[in-house]
Amino acid sequence: MKDTDLDLSCVCLGGAGFGNTLSEKDTFSLLDAFVGGGGNFIDTANVYCRWVPGLENCSERIIGRWLRSRKMYGKVTVATKGAHYTIDDAYRTPRLSKSEIRSDLEDSLKALGTDVIDFYWLHRDDTQRPVEEITDSLEEFRKDGMIRYYGFSNFTTERVMRARAYLNSAGLNGPYAVSNQWSMASVNRDRNINRDPTLVLFDENEYKMHEATGLPAVPYSSTALGFFDKLNRYGEDMPRHIYDAYYNEDNVRKYKMLIRLSEETGHSVHALSIAWLLSKRFQVFPVCGASNTAQLNDIMTAADIDVNLFQEGGFPEL
Repeated sequence: MKDTDLDLSCVCLGGAGFGNTLSEKDTFSLLDAFVGGGGNFIDTANVYCRWVPGLENCSERIIGRWLRSRKMYGKVTVATKGAHYTIDDAYRTPRLSKSEIRSDLEDSLKALGTDVIDFYWLHRDDTQRPVEEITDSLEEFRKDGMIRYYGFSNFTTERVMRARAYLNSAGLNGPYAVSNQWSMASVNRDRNINRDPTLVLFDENEYKMHEATGLPAVPYSSTALGFFDKLNRYGEDMPRHIYDAYYNEDNVRKYKMLIRLSEETGHSVHALSIAWLLSKRFQVFPVCGASNTAQLNDIMTAADIDVNLFQEGGFPEL
């Protein structure tokens, strides 16, 4: 990853389902297959599975037990997130004071069974709190040796650029990446699968920022829940929530382009839609979820696809 010493696989395995839709046994099998296929970048969060009774089920703890049992500390990079509002808080009250971030960070360190987190995300922003104050907290945790690098998830371009300017004025780097919602499939914004208003969707301004600065993007929902694959398999009879969120003329046009390229190359439309993200002029590490090794193999195929295909095929940049 740019401006760090992290040598990351270009596809990041998402851990939101670990302990929730996936059992611990199946999670271990998926992680083993991911690493066996060359992957080394895993994404999780302090909040994942916290709604499941018993903290032993949470994503971070399962990953921590896998790291210990497979002796993988130092061999993979586990990025985790904190500062999410409390799940049962209908008002979505921000939690970005230094003490709240520290509390989540300490929980994550304990759950993962490590003394330092290689990459730490703030899961949500608090636009009423100066971004300089938030950044100072992260820098303090970095200096204390609790985290090595950090980034912002669900922060607007304006807030990211203010933080960069503040750090640069002090001769420091950071944030080191941004994680917002982005996939090849454009979202019907009023019908997004997750209607949480605190989410930030990737847009043209953010694209220009990444191009101008080289700041890496680590997009979540990067496969749009397999929209193109489901359109190919089921047509308009795909699951309704996916249809509502992603079915539009722009995505039908992109789908037809993917079908043509799939017929020419033999790659699935799913793998090609991920490779499209990898074709950008800045580093992109798509966060991709999988529930079995067959899905995982399709996702990891994206890393081997010639990204020049998208320039030659007239695909849109954004």
